[in-house]
Amino acid sequence: MDKFTEKEKNDLRKAAKSGKLRDDFQSITRNRFEFRAKDGKVDVDSVIRFVAGVNALIDHAPKPFKAITGKNFRM
Repeated sequence: MDKFTEKEKNDLRKAAKSGKLRDDFQSITRNRFEFRAKDGKVDVDSVIRFVAGVNALIDHAPKPFKAITGKNFRM
């Protein structure tokens, strides 16, 4: 098994002390089952909001918008 470098260990310790990061993960945990609408179908808007939130959490730059075309989509 690979071992962590000292820098990686320090980064993990710093992240573990972050109240904001802990709050973000608690929010994700509280809302983890909210991807389905009342009729039981997947709510695509909820999935998109979740993915956007995770993207913000991990601080990735958003990709440029591409229009979605087509008629038949499945998840």
